[in-house]
Amino acid sequence: RARPCARPPRRGAAAMSFWCIASDPCGICCVALTYTMILYADYVVVFELLLPWLGLSSHCCMLILLFLAISALALSSHARTMLTNPGAVPLEYHPPEISEPGSLPMCSRCNGYKPPRAHHCSQCDRCIMKMDHHCPWVNNCVGANNQKHFVLFVGYTALLSTMALALLLARIVAAPKTDSPKRDLYFQSTEPTSSFLYMCLLFFEALLFGLFTLAMLCEQFSSIISDETGIERLKHDYTAPQRSALANLSETFGRPVSLLWLLPTAVRFHGLSWWDLMPTEHEV
Repeated sequence: RARPCARPPRRGAAAMSFWCIASDPCGICCVALTYTMILYADYVVVFELLLPWLGLSSHCCMLILLFLAISALALSSHARTMLTNPGAVPLEYHPPEISEPGSLPMCSRCNGYKPPRAHHCSQCDRCIMKMDHHCPWVNNCVGANNQKHFVLFVGYTALLSTMALALLLARIVAAPKTDSPKRDLYFQSTEPTSSFLYMCLLFFEALLFGLFTLAMLCEQFSSIISDETGIERLKHDYTAPQRSALANLSETFGRPVSLLWLLPTAVRFHGLSWWDLMPTEHEV
């Protein structure tokens, strides 16, 4: 059974705790495949597509920087999703008030109280607050504390795939106009056939990854705006309060609204983390 490398620490250090599911071979393989495919796309776009096509022009440098910047955001968002505590309920959690025995459900696997909107993950072996699903591609649960990072990962990956497809299409359209020595300015030793195969693989990778991540992005935004996780939709065990879409987005991306929503930074609610907002009774 997969377990975190370390239990979440107490209140002050929770945001900086290291969290990693180290015993799931499927998740580790999916993570390795994800990083390999993104880095492969970086290589093909830079060294097989843009430089042989445009040379070291200012236009080419701008496109390379833009593509690599989006790639870096996708990779960093993935890393934050994978290595961030998704919202594991402390094993010693105790609610502040219990009106009567049995009023708050217990988790038989964690042997503790289960707060509202928490569900047990068999892979993480913990109850996770606002658990949406366990994703093998990030080797972690997607929950209250890292859903923002997951949304950014799928969003930037979809954007990266779209840009790769657009560059490939532009290269095909411009091909009749670029039959000149400039095309092989940097890689004259590279066989055209190998470059063609590289770009064909990139096309199918970008198409498949783009469609998959775009579908995941739409599903995640639908879940966030309706304030209902994927598990809650299946179990029908939660009725979302009537709030605006912006208020529900703020529950995932943090408050107040800022440009930090676009960066894989820790989720804060006017300076407080999800751990700070939990009842203090769990500290024993």
